[in-house]
Order: sequence, then C-alpha cells, then structure tokens
Amino acid sequence: MSKERIAIIGAGITGLVTAYTLQKQGFECHLFEKNSLPGGAIKTVKSGSWQVEYGPNTMLLKDKTVKVFLEETGLLDQKVTANPSAEKRYILKNGKLEALPGSVTGAVKTPLFSLKGKFRVLAEPFISKSTNPDQTVAEFTKRRLGQQILDYAINPFVAGIFANSPDSLSLRHAFPMMHNLEQEYGSLIWGSFAGAKKRKQSGRIKRELISFRDGIGQMPTILASKLDTVHLNTEISSIEKMLDGWHLISGKKQYGPFDSVVLNTPLYKWNTELLSIKKVQMAKIQSVYYPPLSVFCLGFRKDQVSHPLDGFGFLVPEKENRSVLGALFSSTLFEERAPAGHHLLTVFVGGGRQPKLGSLETEKLLPIVLDELRDIIGSEGEPAFIDHVYWPKSIPAYHVGYDEILQVFDSIENQNPGLYLAGNYRHGISVPDCILNGLKLADRVASG
Repeated sequence: MSKERIAIIGAGITGLVTAYTLQKQGFECHLFEKNSLPGGAIKTVKSGSWQVEYGPNTMLLKDKTVKVFLEETGLLDQKVTANPSAEKRYILKNGKLEALPGSVTGAVKTPLFSLKGKFRVLAEPFISKSTNPDQTVAEFTKRRLGQQILDYAINPFVAGIFANSPDSLSLRHAFPMMHNLEQEYGSLIWGSFAGAKKRKQSGRIKRELISFRDGIGQMPTILASKLDTVHLNTEISSIEKMLDGWHLISGKKQYGPFDSVVLNTPLYKWNTELLSIKKVQMAKIQSVYYPPLSVFCLGFRKDQVSHPLDGFGFLVPEKENRSVLGALFSSTLFEERAPAGHHLLTVFVGGGRQPKLGSLETEKLLPIVLDELRDIIGSEGEPAFIDHVYWPKSIPAYHVGYDEILQVFDSIENQNPGLYLAGNYRHGISVPDCILNGLKLADRVASG
C-alpha cells in the first residue's frame, strides 16, 4: 500500500513543523518554498562577528509541548538562554528610559504611572465585565486598567509584538488570554492568581526566553534538513483539484497528484489564480492588513553609547511622538552577537503606527533613527555596522471583526476537502504559536 502524499506550500515554521510531524507519522511529504532558504520571515544573517535577525529575535519557551518538540528535533541541544539582565525592560517616558517594575515594591515606586494611575489599577477587580463580544485592546485596557496603563504599558507592548496600535486590534483574537481571564474570573488580577494552578496543569513550564547558537534561523535550517523532499526556489502559482487528486503548478512544471495540500503562505500572496475560491472570499481575505516595517541592525562601539543597555530593550509609547517603535539590546540578550567591545541593537520603525515612515529608503530613514538613538540612549558617531531590512507587509493585524476572516478559512476548507490553510494569520503570530499550530495541523491532516 502506497503512502499518502502531502504537499506543503511555504517553508515557514508552521509548514516545516507540519511536514516534519507528518513525515514522522509515515506520510510522503513534499515541501515547496519559493525562496532559496526555508524559514519564511525567520532569517539569521552573519557578517563577520555580527549576527543579526531580520525577523523574530527571540522565542518565549513556556509550553511543555513546544519543549518536547525542540528536544525531539535536537533543537533543544542548540538552545541559548537570554542573559538574566534581559529581564529588565525599558519604556520611554518624557524622553527618559524607565524600567518596567518587576516587583510590587517596584510598581509602587515607578515613575511610569502617577499615584492616581496606580490606584486605578487596584480598582480593576471591581470593574464589571464587558458585554461587547469583540472589543479593541485599547477599549479593554482603558476600561479595566485606566488610561495611563494603556498609554505607557499596553500601547508600547502592542507595538513591540504586532508592530501596531491597540486601537487597531481585537482583544479576543490578539490577546485571547486577557479576554479569557475577564470572562472566566471577572478580573485580570484575580484571574492571574486563580488561573496560575490551572495553567500549570495545562502544560505550562517555567518561562525561558531563548534563541539558538546560530540564531533563530537555525530552527528552520535544522527542520528542513530532516525532511526527505524539499523543493526550494519553487513558487507555486496554482493549486488544482483533479480526479486523481491535487496538482500544483510552478512555471511549466506540474507536481502531483497529492492526497492533501497545506497552504502556508501569507494572505497577501493569495490570488484567484493560486486558489480557485469565490471573489467575495478573496476580497475578505485581502482586507487583512499587514503594516510595513523597517528593521535596522546597528552596531556601535561600547564607548559610543552612554546608556548601559542593561536589559531586553526599550519600547516607545505613541504619546511620546517619536519616530521609532523601540529597540532590542541584541548583544545584551545573547552572547556572540557582536564583536568584542561592541553593542548590537535591533531597531524597529513604522508598523501600523507610522506606515509611511517605515517605508522610507535607507538613506532617508537612517539619519532619523540615529537622531532618535542619540537622544534616547546617548549614542554618538557613525555606527560600526549597519543593516536595514524592509518588510513591506510584516505582521497580520487581528482586527475587530476577525471572526469573519476565520469563517472564510473554515468555509474554504469545507468546500475543498483535502485543502488545509495555515499560517500566522490563524491562531497566533509567535514562533511557539506557529509550532503548536503545525503540530495540531499535522494531526488534522493525518486524521483526514
């Protein structure tokens, strides 16, 4: 009896994990990737002693299932844990970097919030639950925690994760845990305490902020190396269901037949030639916004920077009216990311907050970034290292009304048995989310 043949289009993490898991279960998997390297948005680049990340820089390991997967694939042996100093995270307020409080004492003393703002947080358990089934992150935060927490905690936090604004995202889809805490416990504070035991039982482990010895890009490289059939530099232009199964078209070549197809490409790459679906479905899918984002990897000699860079990095609230979203202290986070005696920073510009700014070419944007860094961290002179990567479409925005988008995905799958849709536009954008989604998807495909 011949093996079932599965085609996976797109070698992002979700696709790689799906292919690896199905192959382990005995399926014949063919992975197709239009680029010369696997990984999608994950890319680590080395230049001499500099090691930079173009996409995700870190991975928060907190789920036992993810840890078991990393162990099974050998990736756990390559793990590097962030330096303890990376626990400190800075927020810009009134032009000065202030560390987010890490304790009750710190919360009382922090200048990030006024006394009134701190007392407002203490009132959170007494705030009634919302009857709005799909509120924005901003609406939720202001109602439960007050304007100051929205402005100087949640707003920069959302910029750091989604490169977007809390006014533009649905709480239930972007931060389902916060939504669930309110619905189940009536309070974030009570829910955090009461839900701790439940979360531990659900497979949570001690949280670790990690990367790998050769960067996050080592993950897709290792996963791809374990697959039997990977077609790189192969862009699929059409997926067709025929009598004998699914067929894929790439240029003048045809691949197939396959019993099932997993489509793991960003929504903005979809068109009716690739996938024969209703125009109204395609229009709905194309409405999902991916904001443009610029990422600058900048190296300085340590004597060029007055701030100690003793932390994870800094985030900039929208109220500060700055031109950068924030920066990671990359060489503080992990060893061997910069030459001896140097700092490496990863700076983010644009996103949903300032899309036009993020789209500027290097020559216009770099001076703006350097001016901001000079003011915020006291950097001086020209960088010793400069790299600029531009993502015209970065991270999908889980907007209010995203249920309609998810329903379209369900409809397409129901109308096309054997077709599965996967990516960071569905069930979470983080690297661990994508790993979990790939594992769950493999089970769905295997069960038919």
